[in-house]
Amino acid sequence: MRVYETDLPGVGRRYAVEFPDGGRLTVLVGNDGTRETYWREDGDGDSDRLFSLTEGQARKLAEIYDGTYFEPTPEDVDDVLRDARIRWVEVSSDDPVIGRTIGEAGIRSRTGVLVLAVQRGDRTISSPDANTRIESGDVLVAVGTDDAHERLADLLG
Repeated sequence: MRVYETDLPGVGRRYAVEFPDGGRLTVLVGNDGTRETYWREDGDGDSDRLFSLTEGQARKLAEIYDGTYFEPTPEDVDDVLRDARIRWVEVSSDDPVIGRTIGEAGIRSRTGVLVLAVQRGDRTISSPDANTRIESGDVLVAVGTDDAHERLADLLG
């Protein structure tokens, strides 16, 4: 497989890929972020337009090709998530967990709830770890069973 790169002044860049079994794939990356894709079966024929992609779509296609987009799903995932509920739980100023970390409060170990994120004012702390300190007014985005959410409510007081 051979790859040719060509600058196209005022337009963008052209990438042409020649395959050992024949055929040529051409991708035009425009200065405006568009990607136009063409296929030519033989060296003498005209290229046929295949599709156009945005930058985000092209990135996803590249992830599929390099294998980073694939995430296998366990066959029993429906059973695992059947009883899971995501709830947004506001922490009030008199809750006993104020000033403690998620780990110190034992939220997961004592309730079975996993904190997916903490919304703090305009900021969202994604995937908080056990060292994330809980403040008054925080909103915990938590996943767990109904029983686990009840235990969390009891823990918060």
